[in-house]
Amino acid sequence: MTDTMDDPVFSVTPPLEPIRSTRRVRFLDDDQLDRLQEATLTVLEDVGVRFPNESSLRILGDGGCVVDAATQVVRFPRDVVRRAMALTPRSYTLGARNPAFDLVLEEGTSYFTTDGCGVAAIDPDTGLERPSRKEDVARMARVADSLPSIGFMWPTVSAQDCGATSQLHEMDAAYNNTVKHFQGMVMGEDAARFAVEMATVVAGSREALRARPALSNLICSIAPLAQDHAGLESALVMAEAGIPVGFLSMPTLGTTAPSTSAGAFVVGDAEVVSGIVLLQ
Repeated sequence: MTDTMDDPVFSVTPPLEPIRSTRRVRFLDDDQLDRLQEATLTVLEDVGVRFPNESSLRILGDGGCVVDAATQVVRFPRDVVRRAMALTPRSYTLGARNPAFDLVLEEGTSYFTTDGCGVAAIDPDTGLERPSRKEDVARMARVADSLPSIGFMWPTVSAQDCGATSQLHEMDAAYNNTVKHFQGMVMGEDAARFAVEMATVVAGSREALRARPALSNLICSIAPLAQDHAGLESALVMAEAGIPVGFLSMPTLGTTAPSTSAGAFVVGDAEVVSGIVLLQ
């Protein structure tokens, strides 16, 4: 890899050290999982999830879901959910700039990443806190590149000095400072299309990007039981290009979710599953 800051610096990225184990930790037993699935299917079918995005409503309606155009709430028949979930791949590869650092997502293997996306950083020269900048993302990418326990790069802080295009600048900082896979949180159709073009350059072609996606994207749903407009826009663009998209639910017990863990599980599960059904 090369350093984009000041003079070029050349270093060797150490091999990845993922956690592999034959042990399995289970928080729910089979009966609890069955009850969770049944409750999720009931909520999806009877209550639904709000999709504030015309393209998503059209896709889901054409796919057999019940769409209320006035409220933008979609209800999901059980057979539609089951068909979509059956098509969802259980294992796939996240590509890296260097194929030696590709991540094969499969049972028994865990990868760690950097966490984000913060809005402040401690300046390494002054020791004072300030708004985070693109150069901080680049520094963190180099740290992630040098740590064998870190499997892929997720922006630890935001490039606030780059304004509305910060998410694309974070990609640029990462791609130029680590050979590992990059996962972003790109929002909106226009930004997503630019992100796909950037990832295509890294992969070499659209076909290579689809075979070994050098980019994945994380979208947050809105508890309770709603998706995000800009997130849906980017998710559809990414899915069209064959780029993996993850949906992340963050229900809060007693406020945006029921006060019980079981109820919060159902709300979160319904949000995530609804997003999967849309993309499949």
